[in-house]
Amino acid sequence: MTIDKLKLRIFKSRLLQRLFGAKVDVRASWADTPKDYQDMVEFLDWFDRTDSIASTVERAATDWKLRFAQSAAYRDLAKQVALEIGFGGGRLLMQAAQDFKQVIGIDIHANFAMTERFLAQQGVANYQLLHRDDFAKVPDASVDFVYSFIVFQHFDGMAEVDYYLSHIDRVLRPEGVAQIYYGKNQGDGVALTTASDFRLRDCSLFISPTTMRGIVSERFDLLEYSDKLPRDAVNNSGESVQAMVLFRRKSG
Repeated sequence: MTIDKLKLRIFKSRLLQRLFGAKVDVRASWADTPKDYQDMVEFLDWFDRTDSIASTVERAATDWKLRFAQSAAYRDLAKQVALEIGFGGGRLLMQAAQDFKQVIGIDIHANFAMTERFLAQQGVANYQLLHRDDFAKVPDASVDFVYSFIVFQHFDGMAEVDYYLSHIDRVLRPEGVAQIYYGKNQGDGVALTTASDFRLRDCSLFISPTTMRGIVSERFDLLEYSDKLPRDAVNNSGESVQAMVLFRRKSG
């Protein structure tokens, strides 16, 4: 399957929805579809638009530098263990592995073997991949940095947000921090795309920044937040569909 065929697959899925009302299960689409890809560029493109491995690596370095590594909270961290929620093809795990002694990736997709192949090609060996249902295997208070980028916006409901926040609270060290990017609802509260309206690869969960900050503040100390982010971080232009919160476990 080439990238053009991938686009055709998405087109056919949306056509079936339009003509016959076919439903696409949000979680299943992200869990099952990646197993169909054995070509590396096609696999990476499913998670993050790309036309080459080199482009993926370059964009990953830019995203890591501008979205994570420049914050004071990040610079002050002990760089022992990092954990990514939604590692996809592994591009940001690759970046985290350069700064941390160990990186852990959590995801639901069914093709960890391709992620392992990508990481091996990039010379990354200090990692562990776990399925979402095995998050409990990560020891309590063992992680310095939890992060997630372009993932929470693809959840199928707020129960999944609660699931991950509960585990973040459990695994973070007292001095550790979490930085989570999430899909931003321009209105109040939460907006969820139903299976009837969901389109393959689209965003499905949108949370107003006020709501997200309130949810986070119930469990954590909120350190920083940004309700308006540039779509193009290099040129500081456009507006992203994401917002961001950075937080740590409540003291005491």
